Amino acid sequence: MTITHETVQLLPRLPFKYYEHDPLTSIDVAPHWHEGIELNYLLAGDELHFVTDGQTTLYHPGDLWAINRRVVHSATGSATADWQEFGLIIDDDFLQEQLPASSNWQVTLAGEHSAIDAPEAYQEIRQELLAIRTLIQQGLSDTRRLLIMSHLYRIIVALDDHYTVPINTQKISPNSNLTDSVMTYINQHFAEELTGTHLAKQFHVSLTTLNQQFNKNLQMSISHYIRLVRLMNARRLLLETNQKVTFIASSSGFANDKTLNRNFKAWKGLTPGEYRQAYARYHQK
Repeated sequence: MTITHETVQLLPRLPFKYYEHDPLTSIDVAPHWHEGIELNYLLAGDELHFVTDGQTTLYHPGDLWAINRRVVHSATGSATADWQEFGLIIDDDFLQEQLPASSNWQVTLAGEHSAIDAPEAYQEIRQELLAIRTLIQQGLSDTRRLLIMSHLYRIIVALDDHYTVPINTQKISPNSNLTDSVMTYINQHFAEELTGTHLAKQFHVSLTTLNQQFNKNLQMSISHYIRLVRLMNARRLLLETNQKVTFIASSSGFANDKTLNRNFKAWKGLTPGEYRQAYARYHQK
């Protein structure tokens, strides 16, 4: 499994990337991550299986949800559904310049539960996203750019008022370049023998510093991230191949199948064999 880093290409003179699902392509999205906060709106289709940091959430037409900075995420859905989805990835430099407090954001916008918690704010974000989509489809001009920015500012305010919680209490200066570099290395070498101590030495920092940066930027320790990447790869192999659990364990960086079994059950509540039996039929070999 390769977890890629997405280089976010902003729209001309606008502080975000806009995307809209191409109906001629699959709705499936491979695991990836990026720096900015992403907002998604599923207009039509079917049940969408969306995985963030290994946890699966089911979204349905009409749902809005956000992806936080540097969170690994992927999606799968029916190949026959008529999918309509679009969204934004907000430039992080712009967001923190306009609202410095956003550097401490953990966005909680996550579908129907968010609609229940703050229905007016949820509806406002939905309407503002639709307005941005309509204006972009009409083509960018100076006046449309101003209108788009007004809708974007309203979204940011609604998120700040209703759908964020603070992510850190310690005064630690963030080093996102270090975190990104170590994440990239782990994503490429998870099958090898990796420890936090080894990575700290390789990147010329202390293990304490490395854990502080991962906790600040990802809200998890370095060892938690390594384990999560390995578990996500094991899950993919369980669903997409017929390989034995012993092979999957070694291919994913686990010492043996017993170690994989213990960690997988703690993660998903099922052993690898039980998980494959329950869910492999939904995936093509």
